[in-house]
Amino acid sequence: MTSEANEPDLTPHGVNVFFVSFVVASHQVKTIKQALEKHNFLDRTLKISPVTSDHKNRSSSEICSIKHGYYTPGSHKGCQLFPLGETGRPEDQVPFPCSQAVTEQRHAIPTNLELRLANRQDKEARTMHAKKKVLCKIGVTDQAGIEVHLSFRAAPSTHLQESTKSPVAHAFREWLQALPSPVLSTWLRIDSLHKSCKWTFTVYGSMLLLPSNFLANDPWPELLAQHLRPYLPNLYTIIGQKLKVTHIAIRAPIPALLPSARNGVSPSNILRSPSALVPLLGDFGQPNLPPCMRNFKNAFWVRTVQNHITQEWAPLYTMFSRGNISEKTRLFDVISSTSASEKGQSGREPRDMTAVDLYAGIGYFAFSYAKAGVGKVLCWELNGWSVEGLRRGAKRNGWSTRVVRTSSKEYPLKSTAQGSPEIGNERFLVFPESNANAASRVNALREQIAPIRHVNCGYLPTSSASWSIAVRVLDPMEGGWIHAHENVAATDIQQRKSEVVEIFQCLVHQYRIQESSPSFIVKCQHIEKVKSYAPGVIHCVFDIAILPSPR
Repeated sequence: MTSEANEPDLTPHGVNVFFVSFVVASHQVKTIKQALEKHNFLDRTLKISPVTSDHKNRSSSEICSIKHGYYTPGSHKGCQLFPLGETGRPEDQVPFPCSQAVTEQRHAIPTNLELRLANRQDKEARTMHAKKKVLCKIGVTDQAGIEVHLSFRAAPSTHLQESTKSPVAHAFREWLQALPSPVLSTWLRIDSLHKSCKWTFTVYGSMLLLPSNFLANDPWPELLAQHLRPYLPNLYTIIGQKLKVTHIAIRAPIPALLPSARNGVSPSNILRSPSALVPLLGDFGQPNLPPCMRNFKNAFWVRTVQNHITQEWAPLYTMFSRGNISEKTRLFDVISSTSASEKGQSGREPRDMTAVDLYAGIGYFAFSYAKAGVGKVLCWELNGWSVEGLRRGAKRNGWSTRVVRTSSKEYPLKSTAQGSPEIGNERFLVFPESNANAASRVNALREQIAPIRHVNCGYLPTSSASWSIAVRVLDPMEGGWIHAHENVAATDIQQRKSEVVEIFQCLVHQYRIQESSPSFIVKCQHIEKVKSYAPGVIHCVFDIAILPSPR
């Protein structure tokens, strides 16, 4: 009868939990150790130690038992080792044939693998099968002479390390421990499963977003395919309860192309739709619904606050980029600094100027212009869901908005006596159409708006398609600044700067030559490195100043 310390660690379901060690000859130690390390299976909290170091103190029967492939209870760094996970009783021992006489020192290599066995009958078969599977996985083809020893350690394996403070990790632990016992009858320790996951997450109101690589690392793809996928809904329910959210999804990068059409051609994702978002919990709505008031009313909307500015969007239909917050913040300083630099010339305050956002989205940068004090912001956006998000967000910030329904038969802006459309005091004038029409729209409005001094071209990977439009909408007399967004290789930023300036110089020469217009100087005043877009690729903003030449 073994002591209490040597009793199996029983889960709440009565399953024996064993920790795996491979016992090998001295000449095999380096090979097996390196293979286990390569696959993160080596338990670094325990040392590799000899298993026959106390043979001089054993009886002849114990030594004989080892030579015939048995291993009776002995010490291994505070752990009791038994063959095949037995309790140490002689009647439970199972022989392991050895390929050579035990004349060479043998060592126990501890792993972080865990074997859970629900009954005694399948113990030998399951252990041998698992041994073969693991050794093949780590690339060990010659398995002769390698024994499997299972141990009961003092620390219960079902308790995860409390080092992480992530509530998602705690919910994950609760889910693992509630799984039916046969599901975890594998060579895996629960804390190893825990370490293999990514615990980063983002919460926007009642929605939680998990990273795209959540449950993507080994061994999760295989486990989900074989055992655990039916139990995932319960995991998301527990996470939702822990974090008090009603909706959970896996976020993913905005794809450049939409799923292939019937003819096999993948159209460009010009609307920046989050088609790769994977809903996990809660009703996000039906994908690909057209933007209309009824669908807006029934959709799931979330909002967040950045720089004391509220933004609102429908996650299934509209993207939101948290990483652009640095650029949103910078625009406050850009507006104030450019205004201050010109006070000696035009004396124009932000409220006395107009800004244009050619890719407005839900108001990422347009709201920053308004917050900085710009009197009016003209916006162009093709995605009707983003337009509705912009309208809702503006309302929450106390800004008035007019959406120009250009597709309707009746143009929504009344005409003045001179024939130009009449606009009111709305802070935002939004055109839900291609920005290809922006220059003509602006020309019809110039008499009723303050000079356009800032134009934002916030489209990735390049906004170059809008640069000629940006040049044409700037005030023809005062000029201004164009903020051109580009993805650029980190090593090519200065070269790209020269190219961008040259392109704008050509555009100014092409579009700005008028008898009444002054000559303009084009230069890049600043390059803002917003964020890393991909390895070696930087999201940059080139601040292009197009200003009258000094007289």
